[in-house]
Amino acid sequence: MTREFDRTASIGRTRGAAIGPATSRRNLFKFAGAGVLAIGAGSLLAACGGNEAVGGASTKAEGALATPTPFTVGSSSGDNFLIDVVNVDQNQFAPYNLEVPKFIYPQSVVQGMQMVSAGAIEGAAMDTMLAMLSFANGQKGNRPVIVGMRMPVNTYNMIVGPGSWPDQGAGFVEKMGSLKGKKIGVTAIGAGTDRQLDLALKAAGMERGDITAVAVGQIPAAIAQIKNGRLDAYVGFTYGSGLSVATQVQGQMLIDFSGGDTPELLSALQVCPLVMREDNAEAHEDVANAWLAAQWDAKTWIEKNRAAAAALLNAGTFNNEAPVEAGKAIDFMVDRAFPKVSPNWKVTRGGIEHVADVMDQLGMLKKGTVSYEDIVPPFARA
Repeated sequence: MTREFDRTASIGRTRGAAIGPATSRRNLFKFAGAGVLAIGAGSLLAACGGNEAVGGASTKAEGALATPTPFTVGSSSGDNFLIDVVNVDQNQFAPYNLEVPKFIYPQSVVQGMQMVSAGAIEGAAMDTMLAMLSFANGQKGNRPVIVGMRMPVNTYNMIVGPGSWPDQGAGFVEKMGSLKGKKIGVTAIGAGTDRQLDLALKAAGMERGDITAVAVGQIPAAIAQIKNGRLDAYVGFTYGSGLSVATQVQGQMLIDFSGGDTPELLSALQVCPLVMREDNAEAHEDVANAWLAAQWDAKTWIEKNRAAAAALLNAGTFNNEAPVEAGKAIDFMVDRAFPKVSPNWKVTRGGIEHVADVMDQLGMLKKGTVSYEDIVPPFARA
């Protein structure tokens, strides 16, 4: 990157720049780019209004920083980013002496990773494969490193429109086989959803030529194309967003990529790491640990307050129009994702090495190019 990023530059959006609560359902699903980060709507984080940071709590938590410390967080809409919302809603940064200004909302995961490397974002949930690619291609010190694993499961899924499909009791191979000759939407060719499609085809013993991948961009376009019959299916990238698309097209989630009948090649993929810039993580381990601890508090709150967490997700991502889907997304998070999270988000060797193996099989990155020790700082290792 040759350009310096200002923290409030137009390259990324802060919540204050987002559209308001009267936003239409169409705008609520502007999930963009490579399949992880998104631009959403709603005014849920208005508590971060103005240029003030979230802070001011008088009671300090164990592990709090010695002095108030600014820390810029990148986030997005959707269930994989609900922890950020809870951190603000429950004022969980202040007890750790973290002064967090408005969240920055990159327009794509690629842009988000660039902003981490440029120092415009100090911490964010990102995409594991892209983090490893960015590390391999980056300059020492500016590269992203993984300091935690927020979602140690595969949150991607296959959504289909109305029609005759295998029932939920059918196996993975049968379900994938039903997609032969079909048109499947992905955000962009080569994006995260497209890579997941390749992986699903490989796991089912199918070839790329068995289906037609169609780049559709944002979710509203996918919904429209399924409704008018130009798409048969769509690869969703979070559990909640997948359910919401299925509801809107009167279809179903045909395949949950973390489901019990899904081959381990797919189901064991850990897709949502917490990243910081390499030099920042090395120099400020205490800040990283404070941020991780605040997120752990949010996880605990979600586990104890499912209904309230679902209400936050429904309000902030679904414009209060999808309470059922929001509730199911919380159940997925608490019952299936969180039990696999290591204490304080520690990163396992097996999780990183599995991603490396998958990337090698897909021709994305030769195995051994980026090791567990390379990309995970000592304090973040399980």
